[in-house]
Amino acid sequence: MARACLTTCLLALPIASAAQELVLTFGGDVNFARSRQAPFTNRVSKFGTHRLQDLTEVLAEEWNGDINFVNAETVVAERDGSPQYGKAFVFRSHPESFRHLIELGVNAFGLANNHAFDHGRAGLRDTLAFFRDEDRAARPLLFAGTGTGDAAFAPKIITVKGIRVAMSAVSFGSGTYAPTDAEVGMAYLFVPGQYQKVLDGLRTAEADLKLLSVHYGTENYTALNSGQAALYRRAVDEAGVHLVIGHHPHVVRGVEVMPDRNAAIFYSLGNLLFIGGAEKDSAGLGLDYGLLGRAYFSVVKGKPMLQALEAVPFKGVHLKPRRPGADRARATLAHLNALSGRSLGANAARFALTRPDAPRGLACYGGPYAPRAKAACCKIERSLHCDLPDLM
Repeated sequence: MARACLTTCLLALPIASAAQELVLTFGGDVNFARSRQAPFTNRVSKFGTHRLQDLTEVLAEEWNGDINFVNAETVVAERDGSPQYGKAFVFRSHPESFRHLIELGVNAFGLANNHAFDHGRAGLRDTLAFFRDEDRAARPLLFAGTGTGDAAFAPKIITVKGIRVAMSAVSFGSGTYAPTDAEVGMAYLFVPGQYQKVLDGLRTAEADLKLLSVHYGTENYTALNSGQAALYRRAVDEAGVHLVIGHHPHVVRGVEVMPDRNAAIFYSLGNLLFIGGAEKDSAGLGLDYGLLGRAYFSVVKGKPMLQALEAVPFKGVHLKPRRPGADRARATLAHLNALSGRSLGANAARFALTRPDAPRGLACYGGPYAPRAKAACCKIERSLHCDLPDLM
């Protein structure tokens, strides 16, 4: 009887022929110097002096995706440009700091945010030049959100494991540093027509998997802004985006998943390694951490299938990210699940705590699983996709 059931079950399952797995890891705001502080090349000065490798020691274990993303919440340059003296916070990080991240495996960067222009057009030019130079150094990078003319709105596309990945980036702001044909600028979310240009670029991009980085939201509030969900969902509905990566509020917001669309939206990841930011550890539950997300996709004939999401909480995101203990991680993920439920209803992602040694939340959306998704999901579920031999 068992043998007959096994044969029937095998025949009933879809076979993921020629499937390829793509894993994406993504964090929020990153910079390496305090406001108006001249950055160092290989260390950070905040509550003492720290080597870069000491600050990234725990994070380095997580940069194991095929795409690893952060939001570069800073100018990246060796020199000052035109510091904006009307701003409360002005950030510049040394290129060596971001080169350190690249050497750890980070290969995707959102460049559209409200600190991209902290040193005027010169800072925008220097930041873009740095990532272009690194992209030419035999290690293709995804970076988007700045450029001259329409290039600022167009997605960057690279091929990873035979899969074409496109990414765009956009930020809130008044439009002061909008791009022109002659000058580098930034893609703005609310300048009329610019968000539509970003979405049109992603919609027509010749890519299998599409990502959008969005910098927006009232700082230090976990609730969604009015209209935010509709704004972000446009990327999925109009442009076929598979992953929307949100940041700016400096706290974590809800997570939405649309398995039927093979898409997810992280409305805010909070801070990840934000030297220019305030200490968060002493804030209350839900306000005291940053989130590292991970998405597992199986791609068959150019069509991605979202298989699982991870939510990895970190404390110490103002200086040296570290894992919370299992009890705190459990409470944090319960808070995130409740927050997502309040904000997003039936579309809310719901994470189960896994790996007490390195606490994280996991949500799975069905197989047949690719290898890394299977290794994660089959620890928390019993299904034919877990119990039967790998059909991939």
